[in-house]
Amino acid sequence: MADLDVLLVGPYPPPYGGISAHVQRLARSIQAAGLSAGVLNHFQGQAADRMVIGELHRNAWRYWWAVRQARARARVVHYHHSRWSTLLATALAVRRGGNGTVATIHGRELDPFLRTRVPGVAPVTRAALRSFDVLVAVSVEIESSLRDVGRPVKVIPAYLPAHDEQVRASPRAAAFLRRGINLVVAAYRLTTDDRGRTIYGLETALGAFASAAPVRPELQLAVFLANEPSSHHERELLHNLIAAVHDEHIRSRIAVFCGEPLTPAFALTAVYLRPTLTDGDAVSIREAIAAGVPVVASDVVRRPREVVTVGADVSEWCGAILEALERPPSNLPAAGVADPTSELMDIYAALGCAAGATGG
Repeated sequence: MADLDVLLVGPYPPPYGGISAHVQRLARSIQAAGLSAGVLNHFQGQAADRMVIGELHRNAWRYWWAVRQARARARVVHYHHSRWSTLLATALAVRRGGNGTVATIHGRELDPFLRTRVPGVAPVTRAALRSFDVLVAVSVEIESSLRDVGRPVKVIPAYLPAHDEQVRASPRAAAFLRRGINLVVAAYRLTTDDRGRTIYGLETALGAFASAAPVRPELQLAVFLANEPSSHHERELLHNLIAAVHDEHIRSRIAVFCGEPLTPAFALTAVYLRPTLTDGDAVSIREAIAAGVPVVASDVVRRPREVVTVGADVSEWCGAILEALERPPSNLPAAGVADPTSELMDIYAALGCAAGATGG
């Protein structure tokens, strides 16, 4: 008999990122609802958490093998999309397994595979998605791209509240943030597009800060990277991004923090910046809103109504930041941060999970 109600397949902190935080909080919410949960962690050897029952080493073959082995223990398998190869591997592993299956698509990474004219790729991708009983899209844009797959698609934002989460900023980060008025920008890693631009828009954040800093001498910029630069190329890229701020004094007001949780920084943040070139439902935006922090974000997708959106022009970003700094802080509850936990629990219930149903 199954000893897990829900098997979650996806990233688990560390490193801290929007999807890994979502998976961690979802696992805890499942337990709080009286169900049992286990996690097959996308990463390797980083999570000393009893919730983690296996590690996938970011390897598609391990996804197929581990999910195939573990599915016998679970009533529902809930896959959180990472890569095309891991989608195919997980789809093969859950096919004809008898479990309820869910896949959450957190970003637009599948769009090229669904639209490509390369023979066979789009049909294989749609067939893999049809291996799941329910698809969850974290935004309406993602839902639109999945409409012709042939499976029910529910739009459920990725943000889950951090109930009793004991995470603190490091002494170095806390000391820097207490020194001045802070702009904060976050990136999972230094990924670039085919034009060499960071997909998290760090160029825009640094450029806007450099423009606003002379007007507000107390202003600082904290850059949070979930993953420390792991190659010479990434280290050089980060160095060049910061070196592009030519004024040495302004440059001294920039700090980079790697592998640190973002949430504690919001207590000392004046404005959160999300200048991404593409996006899903940014968990960090909803965390900032929940903390009462103004958000300025790119207009590449629909954002919560509390967010100020701007285009790619750095001068627009500078103006939006300076305006946000002048607005009084809001203590009102944010409509954009409703807790969607119950919607996910309803999906599990429809697939055969009920509190107290697990066996030994």
